[in-house]
Amino acid sequence: MSESSLFGNRIPPSCKYCEFAVPSGRDGFLICHKKGVVMEDFSCRHYRYDPISRTPHPPLELEKFEEDEFVL
Repeated sequence: MSESSLFGNRIPPSCKYCEFAVPSGRDGFLICHKKGVVMEDFSCRHYRYDPISRTPHPPLELEKFEEDEFVL
């Protein structure tokens, strides 16, 4: 299983998912070990996807059903 298949194969490169970037403390900015201070949506040729950095979307809430709806 490849790294990108953990959360889907269509993840656009972004420094917020890169293994070389760490949060800087300022919103929207990261500290990259290769480029220095960069914005979250930046990406460079050193980009390497880190699945641990990505948080998936929360699951959708299901409708609430009454117990009598399931009686035949």
